Amino acid sequence: MIAPVTERPFQGILFDFDGTLARTMEDNLEAWRAVTRPHGIELSPDDYFPYEGLPMAEIAARFFGARKLTVPDVPALLKSKDEWYLAHHRFALYPGVEEFVDRCAHLQIRMGIVTAGLRDRIVSPVPKGFLEKFTALVTGDMTSRGKPHPDPYLRGAQELGLPPDACIVVENAPLGIQAAKSAAAYCVAVCSTLARGYLSEADAIVERFEDMSALPAIRRLLAAGAEVNR
Repeated sequence: MIAPVTERPFQGILFDFDGTLARTMEDNLEAWRAVTRPHGIELSPDDYFPYEGLPMAEIAARFFGARKLTVPDVPALLKSKDEWYLAHHRFALYPGVEEFVDRCAHLQIRMGIVTAGLRDRIVSPVPKGFLEKFTALVTGDMTSRGKPHPDPYLRGAQELGLPPDACIVVENAPLGIQAAKSAAAYCVAVCSTLARGYLSEADAIVERFEDMSALPAIRRLLAAGAEVNR
């Protein structure tokens, strides 16, 4: 049985990447537009943002299937999409991310990144020193089932050496929230790309990443880290 939130000994934190730590969703949308437009598809944010977190092949199938179009060579399409992203991205972390991650690292709180993105697209634009602060990096090619299944967050918790219910997950999309909850983790949602109405299944919702430290669950995680490191 999962302990009540007020009794859970939170010990680690798992972050989604795109739209949670990094302001990349807009550039990812532009990359998808670049590779689908030649097939007669015009994508809007509502076509993509609510489904962020799905494996990339499933996202492509959704784009084409919704328009009753035949999906082209999927591996080639995904390769082109990531190549476009890497050539044109304007990578930036959200305000407050580096400070929060540094604080957790100082307290030796175990941290991981769990993303549907493939490793090369995640690692290439991110400052090396930033990624070195994380114990785990679970990418979309590391589990047979992606979000909304629990597998990615179960793998993340395993790599942190923690039970899932000892982890806080930070997400920005409905499918990621579903994955976190299915894994029995506590989930905080950030309204970085979607309004609160999309994120209602989360345990807590904040408007901005910078607001996270005010949440009771986050305060308890930080306090536990401070206690261990006295």
